[in-house]
Amino acid sequence: LICSTAWASVQTPRVIDEHFKALISHDVKAIAAGYSGDAQVFSPNWEGAKTGDAGITEVYTRYFSSTPDLAYKVLNTINAGDNVVVEYTSGGTLSNPESGTPDYMKGKKYSLVYCAVFTLKGGKIIKESDYFDQLAFLKQVGFFAQH
Repeated sequence: LICSTAWASVQTPRVIDEHFKALISHDVKAIAAGYSGDAQVFSPNWEGAKTGDAGITEVYTRYFSSTPDLAYKVLNTINAGDNVVVEYTSGGTLSNPESGTPDYMKGKKYSLVYCAVFTLKGGKIIKESDYFDQLAFLKQVGFFAQH
């Protein structure tokens, strides 16, 4: 087996650059605009897919509301044609937890390393699969200190 990195391009597709600019500025409308109308987003944060404009808007509105200082930093990008893999960090302070979130999590800082696989078609994101260490998040927000 011969391995080669020749398939990976240095150029990041514009939709991915715009996606992360919108994440950094907490611009939910711009984030949603980067996805196709029937795009699917998968994450360990929820069961199944969040679909289309409504699902994407719901997710990012929740994130930015619960963690108003949520920050993103892209670490590495691999462009493989219709698929783009992005390694990035995300973190902030859980200032406004959603209802049902235990009180001890409020005010806790967290920082996570993510890997996201984006599938693109026609200049839009049609699928996103996010991966991060859910246990690391729970540890940082005090879950294991309580249990």
